[in-house]
Amino acid sequence: MKSRLSFDTVALSVMVVLAVVIGAVILLGEGAGVRVRTDVPVDGIVGPFQKVTFTFSDKISAEIASGLISLDPIHEGYLESLDDYSVRFVPLKPFERDVTYTFKVIPGEINSTTREVKEVQNWQVQVREPRVAYVVSAEGQSGIWSMDSFGRGAKRLTDETVKVLSFDVAQSGEFIVFSSQNQNGGIDLWRVSREGGDASLLMDCGFDRCTTPVIAPGDVRIAYSREAAGPTPDLPFGSPRIWVVDLESGANQAVYEDQSILGYSPTWSPDANRLASFDGLTDFINMIDLRTGEHLLFPSTTGGPVTWSPDSTRFMYTTFDQTEQGGRTLVKLADLTTSETLNFIGEKDQYDYSYYSVAWSPREDRAVLSLRAAEDQPTKILWIFDPSLLDGIVIAGDTDYTYNSPQWDVWGSALLFQQFKLKGQYAPEIGLWQEGSNQSVVIGEGIMPQWLP
Repeated sequence: MKSRLSFDTVALSVMVVLAVVIGAVILLGEGAGVRVRTDVPVDGIVGPFQKVTFTFSDKISAEIASGLISLDPIHEGYLESLDDYSVRFVPLKPFERDVTYTFKVIPGEINSTTREVKEVQNWQVQVREPRVAYVVSAEGQSGIWSMDSFGRGAKRLTDETVKVLSFDVAQSGEFIVFSSQNQNGGIDLWRVSREGGDASLLMDCGFDRCTTPVIAPGDVRIAYSREAAGPTPDLPFGSPRIWVVDLESGANQAVYEDQSILGYSPTWSPDANRLASFDGLTDFINMIDLRTGEHLLFPSTTGGPVTWSPDSTRFMYTTFDQTEQGGRTLVKLADLTTSETLNFIGEKDQYDYSYYSVAWSPREDRAVLSLRAAEDQPTKILWIFDPSLLDGIVIAGDTDYTYNSPQWDVWGSALLFQQFKLKGQYAPEIGLWQEGSNQSVVIGEGIMPQWLP
């Protein structure tokens, strides 16, 4: 009996002690308040479109908790609810370089049960310096490399056994999607991170050819051109059609149900709601609004690039047409808000400037256009201009070279492009123009340069 009493007494004592400890932990937890953590890197260095997630230790009312979060200096963006514990800040414009941003969570209630954050918490971030992604092709192999904007620190991102045919960089700068031939004779889509060395198969296209991948702003959807394999190996591939794959849902389907609509070189609008592509069989640019299904056609005989205004309401493209001066290459401007398309540049030209590469920067007042410097010159120069004034400067004009494939950085303050020397032995080079300069510089050798933010 004494032993039983002693055991019960010990058990009761342990339970009392545990209750006291648990009560103390709860009391301390209540005193400390709700904890908040973020996914900001330890060093605070982020991409220009970095999304920042705030995760609370207790369930939150997204509306109430959002009132506790601030950013200094103020930056355009919004907070979205992810689940019962998390909200995320999504920037609508890139964070500025050389600016330190401070995310702050202030004390206050996070829901209707009076649970609250009791201490101020801060996280500081700065934008990393962008790099340049490009392809090096030699001895039958081609791989993706990156370097800084001074041409230093070259680093191979894809394995030597992988032959890269085309690629695109995510808006966030965190990954690259590229196309590469497979053992079946088809072309697959692959993915590699900005640091490289971790390429993985994104989409097995089997015997089909999946090429020219273009990642939509927001990094969720990828448009690409797909050519179906023939019924037998000795029959040719089918005509190219535009497909879109969703990285979150896994959905992968043709953009147009009508199989007669062909397409190549897809181009996303900056808001990721519209998609343009070129049909070389009919000489039309197809433009579809993925929200409404509205489908528009724009005649074009050049097959040149389509470039969008920053607000996604207008776009420029080229075509060849007859004018009062004779046959001329024209730059067209289509306004989707008014349903008007204008002859923007070239209608009154004394000779054909052969306009082709056109790229509207993230700034409304800055674009670039390639054109012939003179009637007897086959090479193209690059002209940066203000679309509202049609006034600008030539930033690459050596007539021994031809320039194409201009690519703006996310701020519209720097331009990458390809340059080729037409005579003698040469290697394709990568040129760079930066705001405040009247001339460009060569930063390295390679092809297909793109910014890696």
